[in-house]
Amino acid sequence: MNQVYMLICARPKKLQSLMQKLLRIKEISNMHSLYGQYDLILEIKAKDMNAIDDVIDKKIRKVEGIERTETLIVSDIPL
Repeated sequence: MNQVYMLICARPKKLQSLMQKLLRIKEISNMHSLYGQYDLILEIKAKDMNAIDDVIDKKIRKVEGIERTETLIVSDIPL
């Protein structure tokens, strides 16, 4: 299972409707609102990076209300 975090900056006055639409995407395992430069952080899990790419490109980025995103890939390097 691969995992990424996505930071989202929402368009003004679109945050609530954006959150409702994102909640319908099954690969989003967690979502939290933020204070600061970004409005939301998503935790996305899928079987592999190709599946994550599909979720991001075909589902998340098509949701109305997203101004910009930044994706952080979780590394499997043991500590």
